Parts: sequence; structure tokens; C-alpha cells
Amino acid sequence: MEHDGMDDAVEDDACGEILKHYRRSQAPEHRHLCAIAMAISEILKEQSLSASPTACFAAAMSSLERQINTIPRDLAVTTAIVTFLARVIDRVPPAVLRSKSEKTLQLLLQVLNVDASVAATVKPALNCVKTVVTASDLSNWLPLTKSFNIALKYCVDLKPKVRKSAQKCVSQMLLGFQRHPVFAPASDAVVSSFESMLKSVIGPSLGQTQEKVKVAPGTAGAVEVLHMLGALQSVLPVMSGKAVGRILPVLADLVQLRQKLLTRRILDTIHDLSISPTSEIPITEFANALGTLASYFSASGKKDVDEVPVATRLIQNGFERLHTLEPSVCASKLTTVFASIAGLLAAEQEEIVYGAADCLRNLVLSCVDESLVQHGLTRLQQPGKQKGPPSPVEKICATAESLLGYQYSTAWDMALPVVSALFDVLGPASYLLMRGTIKTLGDLQSLPDEDMTCRKQLHKALGAAVAAMGPEQFLNILPLDMDNSDLATSRIWLLPILKQYIIGARLRFFADHLLPLASRLRAREQKLIGEGKPVAAKNCEACVESLWALLPSICNYPVDTATDFGRLAKTLGDALNKEAGLRGLICSALQTLILQNRMARGDQLEGKKELKAVEELSSLEFGSVLDARARVRDFYTPDAASASLSAIAGYSRNFLPLLFNVFLAQPSEKRGDLQATIASIASISDQQTVKNFFIAIMKKLLQAMKDAGKPKDKQDSMQVDSGNAEETPTSRRCVFMDLALSLIRGLDEEALNMLYESAVPALQDKEGLVQKKAYKIISSICKENQDFLSRKADEVLGALLRSLEVCHASARRHRLDSLHYIIIHYTKSGDQKKDQIIATLISEIILATKETNKKTRNGAYDLLTAIGHAMDVLDDNKSNLMRFYNMILGCLAGTTPHMISAAVASLARLIYEFSSDLCHTIPQLLPSALLLLKSRNREIIKSVLGLVKVVIARLSAADLEPHLPGMVQGLMLWSDDSKNRFKAKVREIIERLVRRCGMTSIEKVMPPEHMKLLTSIRKKKEQAEKKKRGTLDENEDAKSTKSRATTARRSAWDHTDIFSDDEDDDSDEEYESTRAQTMAKSASVAKTTNTSRSKKLRKSSKRLPEDFMDTGDEPLDLLDVQRTREALSSVSRKHKGGDDDEDEPQFASDGRLIIDENGDKKRKRSRDESDDEADTKSRGGKSFGGKSDTSKGKTSTKHGRPVKDSQARKKAKNSWAYTGEDYVNRKGKGDIKKEGKHDPYAYWPLDPKMLNRRQAKRRTARDGMSSVFKAGSKTKGGKTSKPSFVKRNNAHKRSKSTAK
Repeated sequence: MEHDGMDDAVEDDACGEILKHYRRSQAPEHRHLCAIAMAISEILKEQSLSASPTACFAAAMSSLERQINTIPRDLAVTTAIVTFLARVIDRVPPAVLRSKSEKTLQLLLQVLNVDASVAATVKPALNCVKTVVTASDLSNWLPLTKSFNIALKYCVDLKPKVRKSAQKCVSQMLLGFQRHPVFAPASDAVVSSFESMLKSVIGPSLGQTQEKVKVAPGTAGAVEVLHMLGALQSVLPVMSGKAVGRILPVLADLVQLRQKLLTRRILDTIHDLSISPTSEIPITEFANALGTLASYFSASGKKDVDEVPVATRLIQNGFERLHTLEPSVCASKLTTVFASIAGLLAAEQEEIVYGAADCLRNLVLSCVDESLVQHGLTRLQQPGKQKGPPSPVEKICATAESLLGYQYSTAWDMALPVVSALFDVLGPASYLLMRGTIKTLGDLQSLPDEDMTCRKQLHKALGAAVAAMGPEQFLNILPLDMDNSDLATSRIWLLPILKQYIIGARLRFFADHLLPLASRLRAREQKLIGEGKPVAAKNCEACVESLWALLPSICNYPVDTATDFGRLAKTLGDALNKEAGLRGLICSALQTLILQNRMARGDQLEGKKELKAVEELSSLEFGSVLDARARVRDFYTPDAASASLSAIAGYSRNFLPLLFNVFLAQPSEKRGDLQATIASIASISDQQTVKNFFIAIMKKLLQAMKDAGKPKDKQDSMQVDSGNAEETPTSRRCVFMDLALSLIRGLDEEALNMLYESAVPALQDKEGLVQKKAYKIISSICKENQDFLSRKADEVLGALLRSLEVCHASARRHRLDSLHYIIIHYTKSGDQKKDQIIATLISEIILATKETNKKTRNGAYDLLTAIGHAMDVLDDNKSNLMRFYNMILGCLAGTTPHMISAAVASLARLIYEFSSDLCHTIPQLLPSALLLLKSRNREIIKSVLGLVKVVIARLSAADLEPHLPGMVQGLMLWSDDSKNRFKAKVREIIERLVRRCGMTSIEKVMPPEHMKLLTSIRKKKEQAEKKKRGTLDENEDAKSTKSRATTARRSAWDHTDIFSDDEDDDSDEEYESTRAQTMAKSASVAKTTNTSRSKKLRKSSKRLPEDFMDTGDEPLDLLDVQRTREALSSVSRKHKGGDDDEDEPQFASDGRLIIDENGDKKRKRSRDESDDEADTKSRGGKSFGGKSDTSKGKTSTKHGRPVKDSQARKKAKNSWAYTGEDYVNRKGKGDIKKEGKHDPYAYWPLDPKMLNRRQAKRRTARDGMSSVFKAGSKTKGGKTSKPSFVKRNNAHKRSKSTAK
């Protein structure tokens, strides 16, 4: 019956919600609450009232009043009524509560006074009091006094839950009192309660001396004080500013009690006050409290590692808040506090030093503002007697300089970042304010490494000074002194710092100071060469190059380009013409200068090279450089940038022909920077000027075309007098095409048409390099000039279609670029021919995804996705995208495996990119794709496996479930195919399915004969999880950070990951799997596995990465033996790393140092070499006790050292043995010890043939070992003066002499 009543009451409003929430609970208090709710619901039904919050409130108050007057009173019923009241009172209209506030508070206070020991009653009662008080008339404090004081009393209750609830209620009441007349008296009530508790514990002399603080921490009064401090942590931020001002001095004095628990509560309370954005903070009292805390913690003898870091963090946050409220008060207190915290850097505890340094750095960054700096500069500029006392910023700078003294030498690594932050904030003013600091930093550089262990931080501080004041002012304080007779005494160590941190400098400074210095050093170099001092001359040459290396940094946002670029232009031109080693630096500087001004002017940068340059420049800006960049940004307005570009463009008539000549004289691999510089200058030059140069280039291009068309014998006769023996008419033609390409951005419409007309015939040229240049020209024209593309789109498309059949492989990437702009143009314009055009070109694009050249392949994928995005934006129903998808789908009907494989790869790329729009097509696509797994063509199988990977990555587990049977069955067809390396690929896909769908789902569809694979995967997963748990226990924080970084980021498309074709991609997994299953087998089987693995590694080392196939202007010519050898050797060096460095020590896996007693480093060898050497050692073992195999005359030795035949040389090196003859006791038995030598020992190199699977080789190795024991037994106690291998060689020498 009870449950039936509950079901009926569920439909009620307030009561029904309570019943619905607690009806299934078996807790007694919840059953009582449900009973009260049902009773009140029945009462309201009898009175024909709805169970609204107001009606429930009235009924509950009536029930509570009757319950209080009942004797004896049922405590459980009272608790249930108060709990019910607390759940509905928040929903009662404030007007109703205000009208009944007096009676309601009276009843609630009776409950709190009578049931003070029952936490279950007190908590909801306090919540009701809070709600009624905040809804009452807040203009009169007197009726609310008693209720507020009762809540304050419970803030120090011994029961934690009651105490926490009371503190929350008091803070919410104070928050509701704000902007009302009761706010001030309520805050005063909190202060009075706090002071009365302190006086009862400490006495009336609070704040005078420290003698009164001898209080036992365990007394009741001390506990109440701690609880009150805990309440203040949440209450103080919502109190009035006047009341907070009365409490703060008391809290600052209480810190001097030197009791950890009390101090920590006080620090947390003030810290929460400082970080609360809505708190009312009395500025003077707050500043004084912070100053008191800083002085106390810096002056205390024993510094607590738990308290001091908390105090420094409080001071940091407090001064940041103080600076936002009143900067003048902050400045007046900052110097004292800064000096006090600086003293903590001399502490021994690392935590204190780190906290103090972090506090100082943040104080500098947040509290040293422009007004403070200007005040200091104004005082410095006054005459001597009128300067007055030092300004606050001068005191801060002096304190920062003192941190570089020897008393803080152990904390220099923490102090130097503070100095760097001060340079960043002061900016150019640091030239006047921190001159002494810069000199001190220079002195620290001269310290030896054992005294200066933080040189990296020192260089960062010097770099911050360079970025702040500029190189000119910096070098006035700390000059380079490179005119000294001895360069070792100069400060050439500053040059790398200057190069990294210069920004916003003046070109005039480079022209007037650094260039003359470089000229003097160059003359000095020539003089030293004449005097026969090549080392000193080389040093001067290195200094000259280092000075010129500053040019790109000087051109990093210079402030005087518009006025002083002319002072530098002539010198740059001369250096370009005469100094080949400086051309790269000059080109980089000019490109940076032009690019940054174009960005400031607001030009649109779309070129890949430009965007890459912007990214590189941005990556170089960090820390101090960013701050300097922000200061320079105000100068770089669009108007200033335009003036700078005009100044540079004024010298284009001089630079362009000079660059052309240098370009023509350089080999192809050194023309990249020159071409980029020509393009940059042409982009800002006058069109007529560029056109004039362009016409001259086109004339030379026309002549080169004529020369290329002549018969070969006439070409050869014409090249007799050529300056470059390797230059041909075709190469000259390509050079002039490159020059014309560089000028595209500065050409007008007529010149562009001329360039296009010259490029179209080159598309049909037989030379692949010429085609490549022609396609680059057409793609660049289409990219840079949309008007040209709009006018001649049909003509360009026709030219591209006509040249398809003769397109060279090296030009296909740039052809795809041209097709990209054409197709996207038609698609975005909504032309009706777009579908026909795409259908015509789709086969070419799809086949390009199978190109060997990585860039061509990526270009094809990018084109597919670009077409998809362009189709996607045309309409909202995705019909265009689906039409494009179906075009690719139709290519699955191709007649060649190559086309089918490319179509599958293209579909995978589209599904990966547009998974949300194309996932619904997978159920129709996947069965057809899985049928292709029955094909025997490896290329098709590889593409289908890649498509399956994409499907797993993009479909959810629920969507994958229906396809699991077909997927698993199709994959298992290739699970045993190790010949084509599909076994590991299938295993990887099954592992992905297990991770996505779970082991149980895969087990259901896995054929029984392949269940061993799942067992292996499960064991491997368990081992990995066990290893991860162990790693997590060792370094939990690092592991969690890594996990978040790897899972939060969506992976980008990776062709190599999806369609991996690496021959040894499965070697590791397969090897580990085999190793785990064959751990108990014989060593011979393990060695066979190792041997096969070494073969794979050897094959991999002889294969070129795909990045090497498309380096330079032309792909790698595999028929060119010399170039192929060079590429293979570079790959070999890359794999070997630093193994060729004979000075590097070798270490074993456990960290032991490996010493090769022969003096030769051991190198990796192939299996064949290892076997040969092992055979030699086994055969050579016989010579330790008998004859040497020299009958065939293959070896010839002299004095025990081989001089002929590599096998004999290996045998002598690897057969080294030592029988310990130096320690033989000549007078008796046993061994003897000798001073300065090791303890007695003998050495025998273990023969790996002892583990060979062939019994004959193992026997040979054992014979060699037994011969040593025999030799040792024969010489025991005798005279043996030489190692056994020397004896063997001597025996061989005797045998030769006997034969003679």
C-alpha cells in the first residue's frame, strides 16, 4: 500500500519530485523524508491544494511548529521536516519568505538551539536560515543579527560537515548583503567574532609583543581559532573593505607565532583574498600586510620549505592585484619587497630559491610599468643636485644587479632569468638603467666553466639586453674589441648572441660600424697571409664571415629602411658580385626585408615558399625577441612599410641585372636563393622596369631555343668557346625560363601573355627538364593572376590535354599543379563544364597517386581533396561531392591492376577527408573492395588493406560490427602470406579491430584455424599493459602528459602509414612474435632468425628512401652510377650515424665502457662476413697448439703481423689471446702480482661458432678452445714470454725459412 501511495504522489510537484528521487532508497532518513512528503501531499489534497512550493512550505512550517511544541519530540521527524523544508524553500517566491521571515527564523533558531548536536538537522536548518535571511528586508540589521550570529557560531563547530555548511551559508549571506545597508554591520560582526576568539586565546595584548603567543596548539581556543581562519578563507573575499582592513593586520601579526598550521591557514586566507576578482581590498592595509610577510619570511633564520614558497606565491599574486588597484602604492612597496624576496635566493633549499626567483620574475613582468620606467628616466636626466633619491625602478635594477654577486653564485641559474625579464620590461630604457648589469654579465662570461655552470642562461640574459636596447647601444657598453692585436682577448663570443637576438636595429649601424670593422679585418687577414701566419689569417676570415652573418638579423624589422637602405645598397651589390661566400647571407637578408615589409603593408602571401619563410621567421621569435617585435610593430605601419619597399624598389635596376649575372654563372644547385631573391625584388618593383628585363631575358630564351633546335654537331662546334664545359643549349634554355619565372609577380598582362605563349610549345618538348620548367611557368601564372586564368582557362586546359601523352615523369608534379588551378577555377565558378572536365582528367589524377615521386603523389592527393572541398561548398545536399565520389568509384572497373589499385587508394583518401559525408557509402563499397582481396595482384591487395585501415579509423564501433565477418574472412586470406609481407599488415589491422570493437566481437567472427593469432594479440596486449603499469608507477605525471598529447590530437593523412610498402615493416613485429613463441627452442633456430633479420636490414640499407628520388631540379637518375653511389653512401652514413668517429667511446647496453685492446673499433658486418671470420677463428684455433694453415700460400706475415690477404688480417685481429705469461712465477708455482699492473688474468676470445647449428663447426670451435688448455698445461711453470698468437706467427716464420 505504501508503494501505491508513492506512485500516486509522484505526479505531484514538490512532493512528487522528492518521492521520485528517494522512493527506492532504503536509508532510514530517506524513508522518513518520503513519509513526510506523502503526509504533506495528502494534507494538501484534502484541502484541494496543489503541491506547489509555497503550499508545501506553509504545510511544512505548520508541521514543524507542531513538532517543536510536542513533548516528547521525535528527533527523526524533526530532521525529516527540516530536510523537506530545505528542499522546497529555495523555490518559494521571495515575497512570501519576506512576509513570513520573522516567524520562520524564530522556528528555525529553536531547532538550531535544541538540536545543536545533530548534524543531520543542523545542516538543512542552516540552509533554510540562509535562504530566509537573504530574502528578508535588508535595510534593517537588527532582526537578522541573531540568525547571522548563530550561523557564525556554527562556523567553528567541531563537526566538519556542519562547519563547512555554516561557512558556506555565511559567505552566501554576505554575498547577498552586498550593496545593502546590512552589509557593513554583518562584516563587522564577523570581525568582532574573530577578535573575541583571539582575545580568549591570546589575550588583550594582540599585536604588541611575541611573548603572549605561548599557546598550546591542542587547546579548545586554539582549535576554534584555526576553524575561524578556515571560515575566513571563504568569508573574507565577500566582506566589506573596511572589515577586511581590520583583519589583515591581525593576520600579519599572527604569522609571527611561528606555528606551521596557523601560518599555512593565514597564507591561504590572504591568497584567496588576493585572487578573488570581486573582493574589496583596502589598499594600504593590504600593501602593509604583504610587506610584513615579505620581511618576516626573508628575515627568519630557519626557512621552512613548506611555508616560504607559499608566501612568495601569495606576495606575487597580491602585488599583481595591488598593481591593478593602485599602481602608485604598489610602486612604493615594491622596492622593499623585491629586495626582501631577492635575499631568499641565498637559501640552501632548492624549493625556496625556485619560488623566490619565480616571484621576482613575475613581479618584474606585472608591476614594473611604463610610468615607473619613465619616472626613473626623468630622474636620471636631471642635473646632479636635483636628482634626489633613487627612483623605485633604479632600486629594483640595483637589486637585480646584486643578484649577480658571488653570494648568489649557487642560484645564478635562477637569478639570470629575473635579469632577462627586467631587460624585456625596460626595453630601450635599460641602456641607462642597467649599464652596470651588462658589464657584470660580460665579466661572468670570462669565468671558467667550473665557476659558470649556467652559461646558457647567461647568454639568454645578454640576448635579452640586445633585443631590449638594440645592438648599437649594447656594443657601446660591451664592445666587441675586435681591433685588438690578439683576437682571443676580444668578445667574439658575442657574435652568435647578436645574430640570434637582434631585432629592430638600424641599417645605418651596420653600414657605419660593422662593415668598416669587417673591412679592417679583411685587410688584416691579407697582411697575415703575407707574413706567413695562416692560422691567424683563418681566424680573421672567420670573424669577417661572422660579422656578415649579422646582416639577416640587422634586416629583421629595421627601423630606417626608408632612409638608410641606400647607404647599404652599393656594398651589398659589390659583395654579391665579388664575395661568393656571402651571397647566401645577402639573399636571405633581402628576402627577409622585403617579406616583412610586405606583411606590414597588408599584402596577401600565398606562395608556399613565402608562407614557409613566414613560418620560419615566426619560429625564430621567442621570449625577448617577441617583446622587441611588439615594440617595433608600432613603427611598422602600412605607410612606413610602403615607404621602405619604395626605397628598396628604387635599387631594383641595380640589383636585378647583378643577380641575373650571378644566377647565370652559378651551378644549378646554388641558384635557389638567387631565384627567390629575384622574385622578391620583382614583386615590389615597377612593372615597366621588370618588363624591360623580362624582354631581354625572352630574347636570350629565344636564342637558346634556336640553338637547341640546331643539329648536334653544330651545337658542339658552338660550345667550344663556352665558359662552362657542361652547359648545353637545353640547360641555357632552362636557366632563362627560370629567370622569366622569377619575374612573374612584377609582369603586366602583355608580358604574361608573352611568357605563356613561350611556355606552351615547351610542353611538347622531348626534354623532361624543359617540360618541367614550362609546367612551372603555367602553374605560377595561373596562381598569381586570376584574371589571366579567367580569360584563358579554356586555352590553358586545351594545351594541357594535348601535352598529356608526352608528359615526362619529372614534370608530372608541376602538371598536377596546373590542373589544380584549372579544375578549381571551373568548379568554384560553377561552370557547367566542370563535371565533363573532371571526368576527362580524373584518370590521370588517380593514376598520379601511385607515382614513385613523393611530391607528385602528395600533389595528387591534395588535388583530390581540393576538388572535393570545392564541390562540397557548391550546395548543401552534397550532390556535387557524391557525383565526384562516383566518378572515382567508376574507375574500379579499370582494366589494369594499376588503375584499380589507384582508384582504391583515392577512395580511401576521400573517405578519410570527408568521413562525415561519405561514411554512408561504405556499406555498399566495402563488400566490393573485400572481393578484391581474392585477387592475386600484390598492388591491389596493398591498396585494399589501406582502405580497410581507413574504414576502421573513420567508422564507429557500432557501424563496424555488421562488416566484421566479411572483413575478417577477407583479411585471413593473406594472414599466412610472408612472401609478399602481408602477414604483418593483416596482424596490424586485426589489432586495430580489436582495439576498436573489442576482443569478444572479433573472436565471434574469427575462423577457428586462425584463433592462434588472437591469442598472440591478447598476450602481447597484456604484456604491453603490464609494462605500461610499471612505467606509470615510476613516472605517473610524465605518462599522463604523454597520453593526453597523443590522444587529443586528430591524426593527419599519412600515405606511408596507410599504404606502407617498406620491405622490413614487419620485421620487428614478426621477429618479436617469433621470438616469443620459440623462446624454448634451440639457439640455432634463434640464430637463423637473427640471420634472416640481418638480411632484411641489409636489403633495407641498400634501398633509397623516397625523399632521395626527387631531390633537386631533376629526379635521381638510377642509370648514373656515380650519383647512385653517392646517394647510397649518404643513406648509409645516415643509418650509421656517428659510428665512424673513432674518438667516440663505446658502451655496452648496461653502461659499461668497452675497450678494444687491438685499438680498432668494431663495426657492423653482414652475415657472410661474420661467418667467414668465425670460420677463420675456428680454423685458427688449431694454431695455438700446433700448425698454421699456410700451405696454400695465401698469407705472408712478418714479425707476427699480417701484411697480405684480408682474411688472414681478420684472423690475426679476431684471434687475439693472452695466456697470462707476465704473471708466471719463474721460481715456483702459482702467479705473482706486479706493481702498476692488473691482477693476474688470461684472455681468450669466445668463438661464436660454438653456438653454430652445424655440429662440425661447433667441434672445430671446441678444438680451438681445448688447444689453449693444452698449451696452458704444457707451459705451466715454464717460461712463456709471448702471447700464443705471436708464437703461432713465429712458428709460421720458421716453417717458411725451413722451406727455403
